[in-house]
Amino acid sequence: MRILLATDRSAGHIFPALTLAKKIKENNKIYFFATSEFLKQYLSRDEFVVLGKSFKFRNLFIEIIFRFFEAIYIILFKRPKKIIGFGGRDSFFFVLLGSLFCIDTFIYEPNVKIGRANKVLSYFVKKIFLGFPNNSIKKAITVGIPLRENIKRIPKDEAKRILGFSDLPVIFFFGGSQGSAFINDLALRFVSQVDYKCQIVHLTGKKEYFKIEEFYNKIDKKVFFKDFFYNMEILYSASDLVISRSGANTLAEIFYYNLPSILIPHPLGFGHQKENAFYFYKKKAGIVFLQDNFSFEEFKKVVEKILFDKEFQENLKKNLKDLDLTVDIKNFYNNIYKFLC
Repeated sequence: MRILLATDRSAGHIFPALTLAKKIKENNKIYFFATSEFLKQYLSRDEFVVLGKSFKFRNLFIEIIFRFFEAIYIILFKRPKKIIGFGGRDSFFFVLLGSLFCIDTFIYEPNVKIGRANKVLSYFVKKIFLGFPNNSIKKAITVGIPLRENIKRIPKDEAKRILGFSDLPVIFFFGGSQGSAFINDLALRFVSQVDYKCQIVHLTGKKEYFKIEEFYNKIDKKVFFKDFFYNMEILYSASDLVISRSGANTLAEIFYYNLPSILIPHPLGFGHQKENAFYFYKKKAGIVFLQDNFSFEEFKKVVEKILFDKEFQENLKKNLKDLDLTVDIKNFYNNIYKFLC
């Protein structure tokens, strides 16, 4: 059976689709629509057929026109029997046009709040697969948020040894697969001013990597930094605190590793990251700082409290463990595949 998985350009869209594709590729022809040149390499190395033109710029008007005709072309010439959209405007027309062409279509919404594109598409698709439980959405089934296959727990001392770290606390700054200028600046400011001993893991994203490399090469602190790092299991396993955006995949990984977190949702994106972050906050499973009214002094106090107030740290971990969140790959695969058969 020919199955088209339509994604947007971020890892948060691509990796859940890749997880599913690896499970269903036997006896099926899998087509990927993905527009990130950087992330396409992870699809191609698994020998999937990758479709989709990448743009070096973002122009809404041009992209809408191009994606519309691109979707028609791919649907007519590849003739998929099933289409699953994984969110984002790049995948919108595949699901919409697929439905109008009487192809079985589905969408996956990993976030607490359903995105605008998926909200429109929900009227056309056969089923909506959800990451977070939500009984108010019709045609929906909760399938959870799948972790990548390489995500596994490693003993903390072993992970620290791999990174060349000692037993000191480890703080992990992470702005998502494409990086975050705000979190990058925050990490540099924190490292410059922190007055206690700790170790830093920092994923910078590609855009600002060389600027940050220059900064870290001039200071005498234990830091592991990369623009992108596939073996995230090492970084999470070594960490005592995660400071990150609040995409659904990141939250699923924080949940799996049971790590205290300070979440700084992206101020754009129609509020889905804010909703994700406050889901954790309302359950007392994470701390939230909003970028628009961010207080660095308050941030420093909270970081120190999480690292050195063991009772506070353990309460965060307990509440995190109690969340109603599923990250099992088998559950994700089984609940989706029965609708594809």
